[in-house]
Amino acid sequence: MAYVALYRAYRPQMFKDVVGQQHIIKTLQNAIQLNKVAHAYLFCGPRGTGKTTLAKIMAKALNCVHGPNIEPCDECEVCKGIQKGTVADVIEIDAASNNGADDIRALRDSVKYLPSVGRFKVYIIDEVHMLSNAAFNALLKTLEEPPKHVIFILATTEPYKLPNTILSRCQRFDFQSISMEDILKRLRIVANEEQIKITEEAMYQIASSAEGGMRDALSLFDQCISYSVNPEISLDDVLAVSGNISHIEICNLLGACLDGNGALALTLIDGILKQGKEVPRIVNDIIIFLRDMLLYKNNAILEDKLMFQEKNFITLANNIKKSVIYLWLNILNESTNNMRFSNQKRAFLELAILKMNDTKLADEASLIERIEQLEHTIVNLKTISNQPQPQQSTYDIKLPPVEVVEKIKEVKSAPVELNFKENEIQIEDVENILNNASKTKKLELQNIWKNIGKEYSGVFIVQILIAGEVVAVSESSFIVVLQDLGFCNRLMSYENYVKIMEILADYKLGFKDYICLPKAAWNKIKADYKNKYSVDNPKPKLEKFSLGVIKRKNNSENIIKEDNQLEKLAYEYFDKEKVEIMED
Repeated sequence: MAYVALYRAYRPQMFKDVVGQQHIIKTLQNAIQLNKVAHAYLFCGPRGTGKTTLAKIMAKALNCVHGPNIEPCDECEVCKGIQKGTVADVIEIDAASNNGADDIRALRDSVKYLPSVGRFKVYIIDEVHMLSNAAFNALLKTLEEPPKHVIFILATTEPYKLPNTILSRCQRFDFQSISMEDILKRLRIVANEEQIKITEEAMYQIASSAEGGMRDALSLFDQCISYSVNPEISLDDVLAVSGNISHIEICNLLGACLDGNGALALTLIDGILKQGKEVPRIVNDIIIFLRDMLLYKNNAILEDKLMFQEKNFITLANNIKKSVIYLWLNILNESTNNMRFSNQKRAFLELAILKMNDTKLADEASLIERIEQLEHTIVNLKTISNQPQPQQSTYDIKLPPVEVVEKIKEVKSAPVELNFKENEIQIEDVENILNNASKTKKLELQNIWKNIGKEYSGVFIVQILIAGEVVAVSESSFIVVLQDLGFCNRLMSYENYVKIMEILADYKLGFKDYICLPKAAWNKIKADYKNKYSVDNPKPKLEKFSLGVIKRKNNSENIIKEDNQLEKLAYEYFDKEKVEIMED
């Protein structure tokens, strides 16, 4: 007899054998017990979570000789026939290959015939989102009012592709990814039944690589059994088959990046690539590892992992700052986006690793730059206010006081043309909205967000605004994140502000202002806010940096007289709020 794959050999045949999905099983069993079985069901969720399996068990429970019952006997001829696929009353259709209108019309013609051996004819349409529009239209009437002896069970991994006319005619059940704990329990049962020896670390890696899919876990376990030549399946065997990277290798790699040892980091990457690992998988595994480290550092562990107890992991977690992790995640995410449009994936990976090595240097450079700007401002403030300078100074003054005085004298004698730039939005403006955010107000705005887009579909400015994401809302203001800085500045203009405020006034939410931010700036702000926020610090002060977004002004604001060149010079050298013009 031909070998049967593990995921087929250990497919559950009764409700009690199904792993997870208890909320769905209970609902279906109650419907059978109370004789309230619907005519159409929609099973949707990730792959390998039991959609088709539950559909067949439902068909057996309804057609069992001893039923309908909340559990099929799994021993009568009908149950065995459904299990083998020989009962004509249970029709399983693959919509990926039978997606035309003619296929659905043939199905519609067969619906009128009574079942041959059971009580119900059950049509299980797998991957139903693959049907064409014509096929969906052909199915509509039959799906809404089928004969009493017919039940439809539709299964899909992408329910958003189904027309609303189909969704509204079905009872929808959303399948959840299976937890690590449930997958591990099932793997232990299978390993015991098959008399396979496997280490605990290897079993954890299989469960983790499955990403919530039981079929994927059993398929990977099957591959490992075939691959391993040792009496016991090890972690290395699983990593070789799955293409994942050991967390020990990731620890060593990130440790080298933290120490600024770029040569060692590149050597480690080269060794990983020589093992045949794919570049996108390497980046993905590092991102998942950093996510787990953040959970560990925030005491928000969602699942117990063996690496949380290892010395190397704990040492790295204690030495690395959250801000560095956020920066690394941004670097890796940017690298992933760049890889999509290039064949040089390895080059982008190596560049990302080198950027991660420069974290310490980037922080120091930023700090030095801010200190120099502060020193420069202090020196100029003392000079313009005629305050005596200290005779000895440790500051490296780039603009000596004498040059400032000479410059002022020059301005008095001859007019100078200066290009005065408008002020940008300051981090304090964003900080004020974040620290006074209201979940209720945000929900109210999100509820009308799409309605605004529909009502003003012909207004280009509104469509730009609606394309953004509302990330924070206070009682009177909100923040919208857009991809492009140019769109942000366009929306921040006074004319467009007036238009948008007039539109929002119709919804009576009391908003008086808004801020548009480019996504890159928002990602940096969000990382800084999460890093600093705590119960003891509910309103953190954020790090200042240039947002690049102009501050809104109308024609009556911030006007500087063209003939007053000295005033323009003062505004050029110092913040406007720090300059006071004194009349003689």
